[in-house]
Amino acid sequence: MKKLKDKELCKLVKDDALAELFEAYRNLVVNPTHLCIKCGRVSNDKKRLCKPEKLDD
Repeated sequence: MKKLKDKELCKLVKDDALAELFEAYRNLVVNPTHLCIKCGRVSNDKKRLCKPEKLDD
């Protein structure tokens, strides 16, 4: 399986990674722990978000 570049999710979408590497992208958003307060995306890796904020349990 191809790996995603080490970029923020919004940049990966702009680079069309969502369509090309759907499974790898999906692994980043399953069971999210952080929310980006800038773009609204969620991820389980805060490094993948523009302005991450931890989601409360």
